[in-house]
Amino acid sequence: MFDGNSNEYSHDVIQNDGFWPDVDLYEFQQSRALPTDINVSFLADALLHAITEINGELQAVQNQYSAKGYTTAADVPGVKRKERNALCAQYLKAVFARAKADLLGEYSAMVNRTPNGQQESPELRNRLLAESSLVIRNMKGLKRATVKMI
Repeated sequence: MFDGNSNEYSHDVIQNDGFWPDVDLYEFQQSRALPTDINVSFLADALLHAITEINGELQAVQNQYSAKGYTTAADVPGVKRKERNALCAQYLKAVFARAKADLLGEYSAMVNRTPNGQQESPELRNRLLAESSLVIRNMKGLKRATVKMI
């Protein structure tokens, strides 16, 4: 998975379903401080997996906005920074956290070295998965925690 070369960040873009924003490998690598020597195909596969999971979890959210006439997440009004609205920023945060969490389990298997305790710990993986889940709950209009009777 590590190819041993000192590469630059990849500028590949993963096309999404048309509603949610496309996902840029470069942004993922930079924002989540991923080493440049991880194979780009491996990173892309992790992102594809995360995108597929999160798109499924957010199908009701997409349907809700589509019913209101918004054809893309970028069309939904709200807080913006530059050209990105809050909904798209939340989506990418959830995708990036989930994809990095999936990659963490592979780090030690990818290279023959002593694990980096801060980059590969189960606690970090759990925090990333929790981050993704909390963002998705927020996008669904749910509070951080809810209690339901069984």
